[in-house]
Amino acid sequence: MIKLKELISEVKFTKPNFDYEWEEAERYPKLFPDKQTWLDAVRSGVEAKVDCGMDIQNTDMCETDVDLEPAKVDRVQKMIDSGNIELPIVMKHKDKYELIGGNTRLVALKKAGLPTKAWVFNYG
Repeated sequence: MIKLKELISEVKFTKPNFDYEWEEAERYPKLFPDKQTWLDAVRSGVEAKVDCGMDIQNTDMCETDVDLEPAKVDRVQKMIDSGNIELPIVMKHKDKYELIGGNTRLVALKKAGLPTKAWVFNYG
């Protein structure tokens, strides 16, 4: 079980690893035809609070009953144990929001009642 509440005062959010998240961005070849286009777009983002009212697509953050992949939960637990949580990435495109990477992190933060933050960038 994720122990986020125990570390609430110690958790720091860190900038995403954009190179690592390229694998997620490749699902949008019309928007990001190559890695450089992805990097140019995502680097312009900022850390921001995200919530269910934003109707973010491609995330289970606002679902009440979610089964997460154990390997991904382990990765998030390691982040928590270190005190540093890498920000999930959310794209704003035509006034709509879509999660590019970090579903497990957002779900874990929401379930623990902690601030749900992400790296949010505008596309287009």
